[in-house]
Amino acid sequence: MCENISLWCSYQAILFKAEQHPVYPRFAILTAFNPRSIVLNNPDNLKRNELLKIELLSMTNGVQRVTTSAPDGSWQEIGFAADITVAEARQLACRWQQNAFYWVEQGELRLVPALMTDVAITKLGEIKDFFYTE
Repeated sequence: MCENISLWCSYQAILFKAEQHPVYPRFAILTAFNPRSIVLNNPDNLKRNELLKIELLSMTNGVQRVTTSAPDGSWQEIGFAADITVAEARQLACRWQQNAFYWVEQGELRLVPALMTDVAITKLGEIKDFFYTE
């Protein structure tokens, strides 16, 4: 439980970077990097992410590359903002062995558990406060 709480807290200290802010009315931010927060090598992570991208593109045309990082830049992962439902996002996050994913609706950013069962959806604030364009 303590390990999960520590992970959950680290997922809340987040920034997103992309070429432009996603224009979807609601969207998920997902990655296939580091399943269950177990660090994989970069080639394996990139291969997993490419397969996730292909899967997302089969579901929607609304897919945009997003880099997720710690505020101090000490950690980052490539992912995607996708115009899918929260249920679809949860299914994908579980299939790609992700502990959680981010959900944005009405400008509000939420951290949503996928594999983690001992935490609850956490409102993080307005997405504009977490999102930067390159």
